[in-house]
Amino acid sequence: MAVRQGDVVSHYEMCQAERLNLQRGMNFRPGGRRSVILMSLRKGAPYADRLEDDGRVLIYEGHDEPRSADTPDPKAVDQPEHTPHGGLNQNGQFARAARLHRDKGEEPELVHVYEKISRIFGRSMASFVS
Repeated sequence: MAVRQGDVVSHYEMCQAERLNLQRGMNFRPGGRRSVILMSLRKGAPYADRLEDDGRVLIYEGHDEPRSADTPDPKAVDQPEHTPHGGLNQNGQFARAARLHRDKGEEPELVHVYEKISRIFGRSMASFVS
């Protein structure tokens, strides 16, 4: 299934188009393919994501530190870039790509972005943004 900018698709159709069961918000080059981001601009969304420059620039908050006894308010701490074992997590992979573009002139990370727009008849619906 080919999805184009502005298409409204179900979660199932989005997953079919990306050949991936999309659950998390950030997916850095899954299976070597283009990165995928799921976002919500709806009122009450947990992250303050936004699009700028006529949709060419995505400001995406990333994944918060998990809530724990040591981190009762994840929004109050910097988001981690590494896993507890030292590898790059999704935040870190996207941050590294951004730094390589900014500092070394490498190509920007091209990303498929889906915006959650509603739940219709119990199904999540998304719009393909970019």
